[in-house]
Amino acid sequence: MRRRDFLSLLAATQIRPALPRRPNLLFILADQWRAQALPAAGDPDLDAPNLARLGQQGVHFRRAYASNPVCSPSRASVLTGRFPHSCQVRANNKPLPLEEECMAVSLKKAGYATGYIGKWHLDGKERPGFVPPGPRRHGFDYWAAFNRGHLYFRSVYYRDTPEPVRESRFEPDYQTELAIEFIRANRTRPFYLYLSWGPPHTPRTPPPRYANKYDPRQFRLRENVPGSRADEARQGLAGYYGLCSALDENLGKLLKTLEEERLAEDTLVLFTADHGDMVGSHGLEYKGWPHEESARIPLLMRYPRKLPAGAASGLLISNVDYMPTLLSLCGAEVPQAAQGRDLAQALVANGRQGPESVFTYGRLDTPGEWRMVVRGMDKLVVDAEMNVTHLYNLALDPFEMINLSRDPAHKRSRDELKAHLGDWMRRIEFGQDRSGLRLRR
Repeated sequence: MRRRDFLSLLAATQIRPALPRRPNLLFILADQWRAQALPAAGDPDLDAPNLARLGQQGVHFRRAYASNPVCSPSRASVLTGRFPHSCQVRANNKPLPLEEECMAVSLKKAGYATGYIGKWHLDGKERPGFVPPGPRRHGFDYWAAFNRGHLYFRSVYYRDTPEPVRESRFEPDYQTELAIEFIRANRTRPFYLYLSWGPPHTPRTPPPRYANKYDPRQFRLRENVPGSRADEARQGLAGYYGLCSALDENLGKLLKTLEEERLAEDTLVLFTADHGDMVGSHGLEYKGWPHEESARIPLLMRYPRKLPAGAASGLLISNVDYMPTLLSLCGAEVPQAAQGRDLAQALVANGRQGPESVFTYGRLDTPGEWRMVVRGMDKLVVDAEMNVTHLYNLALDPFEMINLSRDPAHKRSRDELKAHLGDWMRRIEFGQDRSGLRLRR
């Protein structure tokens, strides 16, 4: 090679910047885990050292909400970045339409290996349900999953044929082993792994090693649990927290694997849930309610290269925002149809200049339909006819014990929040025309 050619080649090499490694994405979702049940949230009872470590090494988002606090609609929002009514998953057991643009498809186009393990709940009513390779998997190539069900000790899952794989071990234990195999098999390329654990959703039956970990008499109940439900709530929490601790053990195995494979610095680890669980608060159980125990979800994110360690963020975030935010952090294209907000810059800046509000709803097309907006520390809930049913200031009343909806002193705040909720509904084309009138469905 002539000297002039060599120098030209050297110069070209020097001015071409090295492409940054795109982060792996380990997305961990627990079913029905409420936001309050985290060490980072100050839970006085839960023993979860690995979640505590994840919070210390990453960011705890204290104000994350589900778009609709039940399984299928919430999961649809996570994958599509769209509200459940927009992607036609208005209730449980509704299939996600094939034409919806999902996060796994975008990451595949960006060169990611994609994998899904666990409960899917986006392929209709079939239970446990074989989801065949192709468009019904919405971009996930590796598959060790089933459509729906909570059989934690006699589980069934499927790979690429309709022949079931049967397991007698505690379901999250073998799912975590499969996740570790996937991580190790894809350690040399960017990967997106969605691990969907079934607990702490009912049945509240932990594996034997955690069956007697918690003494129901020792729980410090939330202030909004009525005395008449206290014993029942304590019994429920013993099983619930036993399941949570079992998941925490498996989280530790995943974090250890990332460290052993030298992937921890380059992996965005996200822990969240599809919705929460009332566990006796306000005398209620399970999900689908606008109260904080049901609608607010845990969110921990660790990505050492970009996110601050040990931060507690007050950023208002919906799981509709997950898809565009994560695609942005991974350097992938965000589909135009996404309704969620790209909050990547707000995350990196630790919540500065974040959204003004979040909007969520539940029990669509039923007599109990509701919509909710949280703006700042104020929270408003309306019914299907836009009548205000609940108004709280979460700073002064975090347990939602004082309903201000009929208090004349809060009329101005109530009217402003109702108008703001109407703006949300018009923006996402949810049941209102431009004049603000309700549309018939």
